Amino acid sequence: MASTSGLKAEDEPTLVGRDLELALIREHLHGTGEGRAVLLRGPAGIGKTRLMHALTEPDADTRVLTVKCQESGGAAYEAVRGLFAPLGLTEGDPARHPLLGPVPEQATSAPSLAGSAALAGSAALALPALTTDGDPDGRPADMYGVMHGLYWLTASLAAERPLVLAVDDLQWCDEASLRWLGFLLRRAEGLPVALLLTLRTEVEPARPDVLDEMADAASCLTVDVEPLTDEAVRDMLAASLAVTPDASAVARCVELTGGNPFLIQLLVRELRRRSPDAALDADALRDGLGHGTVARFHLDRLTPERLAVAKALAVLESEDIEPVAALAGTTPGPAASAVDALRAAGLLRSDSLAYRHDLMRQAVLDATPAEERLALRERAARLLNDSGRPSDQVAVQLMHLPEVPEPWMVTVLRSAALGAEQRGAPATAGQYLSRALRYDPADIELLSASARVLAHSDHPTALSRLEHALSLATDPRLRCRLVLQYVITSLGVQNSLRAFELVGETLPMVESELGDTPDEQALRTLVEAMALVSGLDEKSTVRRVSERFREHTLPPGETAEERLLLGMLCALGTLEGRPAAELVPAAQRVLRVGDVSLGGWGALGASLTLYLADEIKPVEFVLTTLLEHAQKRGQAWNSALASTTRAQVHLWAGNTAQALADAQFAFDLVHRDLHVKSAVGPHCTLADVLVLRGDARRAEELLDLVRRPRLDEFALESHTYMMSRARARAALGDLEGALGHLVRCGDSLAEAGIGSPVLAPWWYDATQVLADLGRYGEGRDVVDRVAPAVRRWGTPRAEGMLAVARGVLTPGDTGIDELTEAARLLDGSPGRLEQARAEYLLGRRLLERGDSEGARERLRRAIDIAVLCGDRQLLDQAVPALGAAGGRLRRGTESPTDALSGSERQVAERAAAGATNREIAEALFLTQRTVEFHLTSVYRKLGIRGRGELANVLAAERGDVG
Repeated sequence: MASTSGLKAEDEPTLVGRDLELALIREHLHGTGEGRAVLLRGPAGIGKTRLMHALTEPDADTRVLTVKCQESGGAAYEAVRGLFAPLGLTEGDPARHPLLGPVPEQATSAPSLAGSAALAGSAALALPALTTDGDPDGRPADMYGVMHGLYWLTASLAAERPLVLAVDDLQWCDEASLRWLGFLLRRAEGLPVALLLTLRTEVEPARPDVLDEMADAASCLTVDVEPLTDEAVRDMLAASLAVTPDASAVARCVELTGGNPFLIQLLVRELRRRSPDAALDADALRDGLGHGTVARFHLDRLTPERLAVAKALAVLESEDIEPVAALAGTTPGPAASAVDALRAAGLLRSDSLAYRHDLMRQAVLDATPAEERLALRERAARLLNDSGRPSDQVAVQLMHLPEVPEPWMVTVLRSAALGAEQRGAPATAGQYLSRALRYDPADIELLSASARVLAHSDHPTALSRLEHALSLATDPRLRCRLVLQYVITSLGVQNSLRAFELVGETLPMVESELGDTPDEQALRTLVEAMALVSGLDEKSTVRRVSERFREHTLPPGETAEERLLLGMLCALGTLEGRPAAELVPAAQRVLRVGDVSLGGWGALGASLTLYLADEIKPVEFVLTTLLEHAQKRGQAWNSALASTTRAQVHLWAGNTAQALADAQFAFDLVHRDLHVKSAVGPHCTLADVLVLRGDARRAEELLDLVRRPRLDEFALESHTYMMSRARARAALGDLEGALGHLVRCGDSLAEAGIGSPVLAPWWYDATQVLADLGRYGEGRDVVDRVAPAVRRWGTPRAEGMLAVARGVLTPGDTGIDELTEAARLLDGSPGRLEQARAEYLLGRRLLERGDSEGARERLRRAIDIAVLCGDRQLLDQAVPALGAAGGRLRRGTESPTDALSGSERQVAERAAAGATNREIAEALFLTQRTVEFHLTSVYRKLGIRGRGELANVLAAERGDVG
């Protein structure tokens, strides 16, 4: 649990001996005053909280939100709720929550938030973390989306006035809140926000990796709070006792307390009790006042009744006297009297039921035998549960028990796990369910639920639990659901071979044992679809999938499950290289965007078919809808996936500017926010764009970052990667190296049984490289090898590409005729990059034949298309060729927008469409400071002064492209 009470204790002594620390911290926080953090580290009682209080003195110009994390633990986002509770954001009806719209004046006790429109937008994604009520539909919240929403809530508050978030005892912070604090710290630049954090060094934190990352941040100042010096101890004693101690008394006090301010305070209190008028000298500080006495905190003088209340308070950490009284075995009246006595003895704060310091609370627990502590925990859980307290409060007590001895405890842990999952805290849910499994390790439902939440953080354990569940399951419907879950979990860790094996074992059972009810038909369809999803992931299973579904009848696509299966069958047909004309009608039936709940695989499979068949518009529409859906919900990974795919489509359509924007966005999300090392698509797509824009060196650097284990085994990623490597090598002048990658790509496709000529058109690039190397015979062998597949696919682009390949390998007029036919086939198709290449190659051949006029016409056309597409690589070849043909450029090859980076293009497009800086930042997972930086750079590069001119520049560019 977390306390939102103030940091300062009553009768707190004057802060002494900390001038250096205060000066250092204030200097760090002064600077820009934005996006800074201070981590105060040290043992208990050393004065971290006192320092924090000195830094958060009341200030009308600054809002200070504080929370103290407590050792008993807390539910998911417990500390976050403690921080924002004073603002009225954690109570009331979630359906009328302030984050869902402007706040009526009477709806909140926090006047500064009343009617605040700043809480709209992505801040609403924070709602699952702030309220204790889960989603009424039982849907889990996206973890990244919740943290994204909390960031924008913080940004909204900071926009009103500077904000200080003070978190005491960070070592006990719940994991979800701790991860969010790290998330906020990485994005706090530009926000008037300061994080003040304290951390006890003698306690092992639950997530040292997250704490280390926060401490290592450049914006975080780490201060190790040291024991007080002899001089500071003397000043503290003098201020507390109104006498000046001599040097020997000071030395003795330092010896007894180690310079720990809290222990000094306890020592002074004991001296006052024993001998108020005695002189303070070394003799007064007898051995009886050493560490033993200080640590006991008068416990040996408490009556049994008061000690029972003290223990109950230490276990429950509650502000409600009723459960405390019940746990202590008494009633509220006598319990309140005991509390007064404990306050008089200096154990409790005067304004709450909290201990004055965790050292006191720990002393009470240490004085309680281990068996009694466990019994108190179990009894506390039972009392809280019987009184109807929220399940996560009960679960806090259950998590301290080594076992789960009774069924009702399993029910509580499952309920708490569901709540954590709905708040976007799967790691916390996993801890609850793992503890529940101790009661019955063979509970299939629990194994499945725990595997689902652990799939976000611990894939090996998740898969192991699913394997265990499958070994126990006998009901065919249950087994099907477990297999489906296994496939989905496996895709995240490249474990599709085992997933495909399980689906293969399940399919015969599905066909023989499932009936014809709608639910069973839907389940059968899903299993078949997952056979395709898992089987098309790696090269070694593509042929087996083809054999399994060779005679499969295409479903009508009337249900979401059927559209998923239909989309994956279209993807299979595309990989096999079936005629595009046969696949396109089926793929068009799939693109109904409401099916994102099934993972979006059907839409992506159909999109693969359609865009490779040059049906670009419907694919752009569905991918844009999927992307907006993901951005609206703060789903970073889905946003990266949709944006990567849309970038590939833009590139296939010859729109390198938009491809650059989408590819850069996806790459930044994967690296900056998600820290995914195994991603391939964003790297390769961005590298391909950079090659076309003339930056092959940077493209190779991006490809060097790919860290996918067993990359060569994957059906799509491996060939995408080889193609990107080849293009970068060729652009850098290493034709032999490029050819090696291309030939390996072709051999790999053939080995896998992938017959599509356009999925990874290695042959198109290879024939041009071979022509440049003068190895025409090898090139013609390549053409003969792929020609049947090209004719089978049958699109004008594919046939035009084949004509280009023949043309570059064929001398004389025959070669010119082939290139002329290529240009004709490609003219009007979405293959604008290929058309520009055909026109350039044709112009060069005409020039070689002596037809300068014809060469100039073709080269100018190539240049015009390359300018519109943003193909700098081709321009660098075609412009000199035009000069050699005696021609001059009719217009410049430079567009002002060519200077924009991918990130700048994304921001500029949204700004031109009328989005505010905040709306842009929310959609692109950026900070407003970053958006402002990008816009400033855009205006400078384009030579304009504002958004109105920006819209005109981009509109003119789009008109040219159209």
